[in-house]
Amino acid sequence: MNNTLDYEKFKFYLQQDFLYLVDCTRALLIIAAKVHDIQIMSSLINVARGTFDVRRQYKEHFGDCDLSDNHKKSRACSAFTDFFMRAAYHSSVAEALSSSYPCFNIYQIILQNMMSEVTSDEVKNSKYEGWINIYNSKAMNAAIDEFTNVTNKFYKKAGDCEKRRMHEFFKRGLELEILFWDEMYSLA
Repeated sequence: MNNTLDYEKFKFYLQQDFLYLVDCTRALLIIAAKVHDIQIMSSLINVARGTFDVRRQYKEHFGDCDLSDNHKKSRACSAFTDFFMRAAYHSSVAEALSSSYPCFNIYQIILQNMMSEVTSDEVKNSKYEGWINIYNSKAMNAAIDEFTNVTNKFYKKAGDCEKRRMHEFFKRGLELEILFWDEMYSLA
């Protein structure tokens, strides 16, 4: 929380995440449409709505970051969103959920670790306060928990072969999430 992250790198990350959030929302809605259980469908629609709403919050908090759909996706952002979309369209619901799970999970872990190390005054004095508040909100944590619960339901019902596939999709999603963060830091 010492504000050492270069703001240009942060702006680039926000621009790419702004683009990513559209396809993540689309993928969640495609997955929701494939689900037969209405309660699970409703949960995924809620998560998609919350995911898309992050874009509005970005605009509200970061007007100086040139957030627009006119930016070109970086290679990592394209790879990540292409993976999600392919999984949503062409894979089982369980596999598609597993492909997206690392993204939700990593944000929650990062924010929990970050918040355990800082005071509320440090957050208030940070130029990244808006981002922290978005991703550390009760609504965001509830959406992540909801997504986790849905994914866990599919995992518990899955046979051994499906569980192996879910692990493969999770692993690839995790690799792409790390690549996304690395590229955001390296390219800006």
